[in-house]
Parts: sequence; C-alpha cells; structure tokens
Amino acid sequence: MLMNNTALYQYLNQVVNKLGFDIRRFPARDQRGLLKYLKDNSISTCLDVGANTGQYGLFMRSIGYTGKIVSFEPQKRPFEKLKRNADKDTNWEVHNIGLGDSDGNAVINISENSVSSSILDISETLVKAVAETKYISTEEITVNRLDTFIDNNKLKDNFFLKIDAQGFESKILEGAGNCFSQVHALQLELACITLYKGEKLFDEMKKFIESRGFYVSNIESSFSDADSGRLLQADVTFLRED
Repeated sequence: MLMNNTALYQYLNQVVNKLGFDIRRFPARDQRGLLKYLKDNSISTCLDVGANTGQYGLFMRSIGYTGKIVSFEPQKRPFEKLKRNADKDTNWEVHNIGLGDSDGNAVINISENSVSSSILDISETLVKAVAETKYISTEEITVNRLDTFIDNNKLKDNFFLKIDAQGFESKILEGAGNCFSQVHALQLELACITLYKGEKLFDEMKKFIESRGFYVSNIESSFSDADSGRLLQADVTFLRED
C-alpha cells in the first residue's frame, strides 16, 4: 500500500512511540515561521549573545539560515571551540567579549558545565536542580555595550538578537538602547523563578519587550525541575509588530 507523506509520518511515529521515542518534523513549524519572518523582513544578521561553543549558530545553520552570524562569548575555553566551529563558515564571525550595560571589565563566575556561567551570583534553587551548574572558578572578561559594538563596527543591518546570558539579559538590553530600533526579532532565555540573583523574571521582561513594539511569537520550555516538573526557564521568541 502506498502512503502519502503524512500517513507515513504517522505510521513511523506509531512504531517508534512504542520504543519510547517520538519523530518530529524538521525544521519545526515555529522554526520555519522564524526563517520566513527573517527573510520577509530583510533581517540579514543574527547576533548570537552568549554563544558558548557555538551551539546556537550550528542550530541556525541546520534549519536553513544562511545569513550572517555574529557570536559573542566571554569565556576563554568555550570561545576556543566556538572559533573552531566558526572557522568552517565564511559568514560567521566571533568575538571573545561579553555584553552588558557598560563598557569595561567584569568577573564572570565559571560553572562546572560552562553553559551556566554568569556574572551574577547563582541561586541555591538552580544548584539543587542541576548540580553541575555550581561555580568552580572565576575569570576576568571584557564587556561592551551592544551600542558600542554596533557603532564601532558601523553595522546598519536589521538584526535578529538572540540572548542566552544566564540572568544578564536585562543588562544587555540596557546596553542596546540606541541600536534597538535595528532589532526586528528577539529570542531570550527567561526565568520563571530566580535562578541568578538580581535577574528580572519572565513577566517583567515580557512586559518590557512588548512595550517596545514586539509580540510573543513562540514559547518553548528550556529547563524544568525534574522532580516537581516546575518550569524554571523558557526560550521566548518576540517579533516586531508591523
């Protein structure tokens, strides 16, 4: 019996579901929607803030994004791997700096898993939920305002701004006041409860960004408490109103 694509997809899912797995379309609907929005609005540059080793840049390439990627990662060790990943891509540049609300130097707390490192102090809630988020050392880093970086590099593009900065998102946006009009799509990792001391939480950040002319396009769970099931962080995509 011949099957169309939908019937085949449903049949294969029934088979793998019995093994405890699930098949999903790739790219997913929200990812296809984001790519279409970027294309329709001539958004040619993705600013990847908090790039770590380049996971997000590689993901964007995997779903079909072909525009420019500019990645920022302040930690030395992750940056070395980020650079190796970006060296294979002629339209991907990387910078060994952090972004914030002022230009200068700062001390970042290095977590055991590196991806949870932050300028902010970590909460006991987060360490209890995931032990490898605990801090094991510190490192002095260079910090720029995004406004400063944009001015120095004379970037005139429309931007898709992705920020994954472990509670420092609001400070980064404070340092982007002058160039924010160039941001037409925005993705943030927002906390539902305090995971880093002093961070602004989901509701406050959502209201602030909506007040700047954006609407929520997608919300995806990024981190939950394994015991209680409580949502701790979500990846939220905002698009600018027409």
